Order: sequence, then C-alpha cells, then structure tokens
Amino acid sequence: MMVCFCSQNVRDGIHACLRDYDRLQNLAVVLIYIQIGCSLIGSLGALYNGVSLINLGIALFALVAIESSSQSLGRTYAVLLFCAILLDISWFILFSHDIWNMSSERNGMLFTFSLRLTLAMEIVGFCVRFCSSFLWIQIYRLGISYVNSGANPRDPDFDLRTSFLSHATLPNSRQCSHNDSDDALGASIYDPAYYSSLFEDRQQPSRHSFLGQNNAVSRTGSTAGAEVS
Repeated sequence: MMVCFCSQNVRDGIHACLRDYDRLQNLAVVLIYIQIGCSLIGSLGALYNGVSLINLGIALFALVAIESSSQSLGRTYAVLLFCAILLDISWFILFSHDIWNMSSERNGMLFTFSLRLTLAMEIVGFCVRFCSSFLWIQIYRLGISYVNSGANPRDPDFDLRTSFLSHATLPNSRQCSHNDSDDALGASIYDPAYYSSLFEDRQQPSRHSFLGQNNAVSRTGSTAGAEVS
C-alpha cells in the first residue's frame, strides 16, 4: 500500500513538473549547460572534435535565445537542435567504429584516450540533446496553451512563454492609448510593426502642430502683405 502511495505521489509530481513552464525552462537551461560541458571536454580530443565545437556553438546560441526571449532566435534554435541531432547520428556512423577500435600501442595511450573521451562526451551530449528536444516540444505546447488561454500580452513572462510561437498565434489585443504606450514599448520590441506604430502615433501630434504653426505663419504673412499694399 505504501509503495502504491509513493508511486502515485511520484507520478503526480512528474505531471506537475511537466505542466510548470518555469520548471521546464530551468531544466532546459541545466541541460544546455551539460551540453556545453560535454562539448568543452570533447573538444580536447586530438581528432574528430569538430562536432563538439559545433555543438558548443549551438548550446551558446540557445542561451542567447532564452535570455533575449526572441521569437526568431527561439525558432532558429529549434531548427539548429534538430540539425545537431542529425549531425550526431552521422558522426557516430562515420567515426565511432574507427575510434573504438583504434590501437593504443600504435598511436599512443594519450592520443587514444583523448579520442575515446571525445566519443564518450559525444554520446552523453547526444543523449542530453535528444531528451531536451522532447522538453522543448513540451515547452512549445505550454506556450500554445498559455496564449490560447487569453494571457495578457503585457505580462513580463508573455514574450518568454511565446518565444517559439509565430506572430500569427499572438493575441490581437495590441492596441493601447498614448498614456500607456511607454509601458508597452519594452514588451513590443519583438513585434516590429507594432513597435514602429508607437512612434508613428507619437509623431502625428507633432506633425499636426507643426502644420498648424506653418499655417499661422502663412496667414500672418498674407495679412501683413495686404496691409502694406
């Protein structure tokens, strides 16, 4: 009975974590740091370390995409993650057999150890990337449900939760008055059309006032000309 109760609690805890966006994001960041560590260690190999450097660049790009909360960078990282998994599979097919069967007596102990270390780090990194791909799919699904639930686009976490979503999925409640345009300016920087419309709305009163001043000056000039004549 206690075993069933504990297993039920564990299952409920896992389901709760899978529905918590913040926990999933923190776990994704931890997995990215693991990938960075594996890539750094794997790059110490004497040969076949180019894939480790590529995975290191992709992992660093993922951190930039998460910190900037940019939609375009998030979608780009999703494509890069898929390409990295395909690259890992191709690398295993081409080089894993040669590395594993390399003789340490002919090539040296340190040389062989560095290559096998690269292979080990590549295996660990591939497993982490493969698991993180499912994690990002779940994050994407939570972002979709968060948008469909009618979330406020001015929520500080709104851009972060919709970083993998297109502009078409965002709510259409983008209109705001001139008084609160300053508050919406920071959250709308990733929507160029709305971002530029804020400045256009601010420039319209100044344009009208400028045209009014020009009309007043022209009327004053015409009146003075009539009096002189």
